Amino acid sequence: MCRTANTVRADLERTVLREAELTWTTYDVLVIVCAREAAEPPAIAAEAGVARATVTNALALLADRGLVRREQYEHDLRRVVVRPTRAGSSLAGMLRRQVGARRAELVRNAAMPSEGSLAAALGALADQIRPGAGPAGKGRAR
Repeated sequence: MCRTANTVRADLERTVLREAELTWTTYDVLVIVCAREAAEPPAIAAEAGVARATVTNALALLADRGLVRREQYEHDLRRVVVRPTRAGSSLAGMLRRQVGARRAELVRNAAMPSEGSLAAALGALADQIRPGAGPAGKGRAR
């Protein structure tokens, strides 16, 4: 399962994300920021399942490209909130559609169960093992 996930991720980086000059991690961070509309780096790191230093580097790259902006809290200058820019939201939306189309193509070509069934099964597995999942296996929203 892990090798398959890594292979799919590498394929998506080559076929979809390379043109946008993003890695899977920077794409994931951008999508998380856009979905939340405002997020703090520790929460982004937890949701992406990567180290905070990795998120810091990804955010620096995204900010340099004008895709996100970092703002300090008014009453606590040690805390930062990250918000997507219009360009970031637009790019994230376009890339999510392209990633979804490529994912559907991979599933279709592999003669696997429908993408919806496979996605539901993988989502249920992720929810069951995600840190903070409740006793019924329900974790955070994907």
